[in-house]
Amino acid sequence: MLKVERLDAFYGDSQVLHGVGITVGDGERVAIVGRNGAGKSTLLKSLMNAGPRVSGLVEWQGENLRDMPSFRRVRLGLSLVPEDRRIFGHVTVAENIEMARYAAGGNALPAAVVIERFPMLVPIKDRPGGRLSGGQQQMVAVARAIAARPKLMMLDEPTEGLAPVIVEQLARDVKAACVETGAALLLSEQNLWFARQCTDRLYIIDSGQIVFSGDWPALDRAPDVKQRYLAV
Repeated sequence: MLKVERLDAFYGDSQVLHGVGITVGDGERVAIVGRNGAGKSTLLKSLMNAGPRVSGLVEWQGENLRDMPSFRRVRLGLSLVPEDRRIFGHVTVAENIEMARYAAGGNALPAAVVIERFPMLVPIKDRPGGRLSGGQQQMVAVARAIAARPKLMMLDEPTEGLAPVIVEQLARDVKAACVETGAALLLSEQNLWFARQCTDRLYIIDSGQIVFSGDWPALDRAPDVKQRYLAV
């Protein structure tokens, strides 16, 4: 479904990604893990043409995306939940989710249908986005992405700043949403517990390069890799 090869990414003259290569299959759930500043967010933004200048191959369902703008990538089935969530504070939870209709070109799920899949959102569906906690905002951002009916949902650091009980609920909701919709998942995350709950395999990125690829049991068998690239 997604094939990335020899991907370099730049902010101005500063190179952040160096020859990155990853794949995500149809319906597969994959994590990109690494320390803060390793290049995780830059990678997801590069896949959406959402900031960095990139070179290399980004192929989606056999099509080279090249310089395709972000809105067209969304309509092909790519969806990114950015680290800062981008919730509209002056409209309600339901209206935030309805915004997916514009991004998806009219193919989005109704907000009421999506909200039912996220129990935490049901009692606050009429609350303005600006009056939500961080955890509630993250739930809304994920729900809005699901509403666009993505074939691949990308989540960028979704657990940052969230209480443990919210992280646990988010893990259940993300996994359930992917199973119910058949969407693949590409998750950028530092929280290894959360990443393990939501995905089947992972890449480790360090200093803009992929340094490990495998499933979670393979990582467990490589404590030296975990210590070198993931220990704080």
